[in-house]
Amino acid sequence: MSDCLHCDINELVRERIEGQENVDLADMVARTAESLAELIMLGPKDQWAVLLAEAVRHLGNTMIEDVEGIASEATH
Repeated sequence: MSDCLHCDINELVRERIEGQENVDLADMVARTAESLAELIMLGPKDQWAVLLAEAVRHLGNTMIEDVEGIASEATH
């Protein structure tokens, strides 16, 4: 494990799909979203909406930055 949680998560996902002929990305996205929801629900219930909004904002920003070739906050 590294000091970078998102790097560790991405490595785990890559290891899981490595060598597979058919990867159901829609299922993987759904399961990852389920994990994110469970993570959000670890926080106080009155903050769930704020945490969900932050997750959606960051998802959108990350994708836009990638499409536009902009270095993201998480780049290292």
